[in-house]
Amino acid sequence: MIRRRTTLTLLTVAVVAAALLTGSTGVAAAASTTFTADADTYVQADQPTVNRGTAVDLRADASPVYNGFLRFTVSGLTETPSRVTLKLFSRSTGSVNARLQSVADNSWTETGVTAGNAPALGPVVATSGALTAGQYASFDLTSRVTANGTYSFALTTGSTAVRIFDSREGANPPQLVVESGDPFPPSNDPFVLAAGDVACAPDESGFNGGLGVPGQCHMKATSDLLLANPAAAVLALGDTQYNSGDPAAYTASYDPSWGRVKAITKPVVGNHEYGQSGASGYFGYFGDAATPRQPGCRKACEGYYSFDVGSWHIAMINTECTRIGGGTGCAVGSPQYQWLDADLAAHPNRCTMVVGHRPRWSSNSFASADIAPLVDVMYARGVDMMLTGHAHSYERFAPQNPSGQRDDATGIRQFVVGTGGENSSGFGTVVANSEVRKNTIFGVLKVILHPAGYDWTFRPDPDTPFADSGSGVCH
Repeated sequence: MIRRRTTLTLLTVAVVAAALLTGSTGVAAAASTTFTADADTYVQADQPTVNRGTAVDLRADASPVYNGFLRFTVSGLTETPSRVTLKLFSRSTGSVNARLQSVADNSWTETGVTAGNAPALGPVVATSGALTAGQYASFDLTSRVTANGTYSFALTTGSTAVRIFDSREGANPPQLVVESGDPFPPSNDPFVLAAGDVACAPDESGFNGGLGVPGQCHMKATSDLLLANPAAAVLALGDTQYNSGDPAAYTASYDPSWGRVKAITKPVVGNHEYGQSGASGYFGYFGDAATPRQPGCRKACEGYYSFDVGSWHIAMINTECTRIGGGTGCAVGSPQYQWLDADLAAHPNRCTMVVGHRPRWSSNSFASADIAPLVDVMYARGVDMMLTGHAHSYERFAPQNPSGQRDDATGIRQFVVGTGGENSSGFGTVVANSEVRKNTIFGVLKVILHPAGYDWTFRPDPDTPFADSGSGVCH
């Protein structure tokens, strides 16, 4: 196989951007508010009583340990931000990341904190990427700054290469930029909407006539998002109908909700659909839309196919590996493996997405090792993005290679979007390269498909507010 290459003070600035979406073009107003730090400083482990509250810089180092501290007060928000970015002016150049770690204790003071009394550090919540002296480095804090309040962070690094930034006493003080509304400018490029793990069964306790209850059965609310944001395609990421893909349940639950956009839905099969022999309820409901390579197949079908949206090629795979190909449906040399390799080779689009139900990586027990051979093919063929469900939560990963190592140049960015409505599952040990995680939410992921890149925005059910957005460049 051959790799395919091809901003104490607050300032509010109104900008033109995108909103109520019609067709593939977004048109709405967005606003950007920039907060400066209430306090910032750094401490040094081998000088435990020294305070540097008046320093013009912030430092992070691993030997000796320097940790920076920043605190911001966010006020005046009337809705959940669509994007939050911390910008620090770098005095360092190099590929080594600076990291932001959460700090729960906001009681530290700029002129009082030292290494000996510094607050405890929480987990890493954002990284800078490579740094260039004389330029701002950006940290994505969308998932951390979600409402009015006080937020503290620690600036650290795991490297002995010291990272230096301007403090609020410096020439270019830190900026916390909070955006509301659609974070992306108007675009004529198409977009898709995606989520999995969708419709409750009618006999579930939270069904409530299809309207759901707090924490369960929000398929009607998420389908309202689909109708409000007309897309080029809706990607249904598997487990579309609980608990077993029964035809009567599809009629009573999925069809009155997500079924309202059935005509533009591109589905993949999940594990729960196989509660019916050969996933016959799923294949029967979606018909040839789920089996374009096997027209008329309604039971025990292959369940993998591909299509184009704009300049993008999208391959839909069956991650229920033991259900197809004689039980080895994802193995090296299996029919699906050979098809995926040939399909990607035959479509050398600059931008490519693969969609399946089970994720390769997940910060809980839902990750699938069985699909590793297919991920090898994706990486070798230059796939940019992978969308999955299965875990009833949202998780975004940095681009990575099949071994789970970060690879910003040619890696696959995976999203887990199991937020279609059924219910929520928790997290365990956070795995490498997981950038954002959130459960107890429902919603859909919008991905704008540009000719040479993509923008993503999580569109939440209004009852479970949450924001995550960003952009990427295709290989």
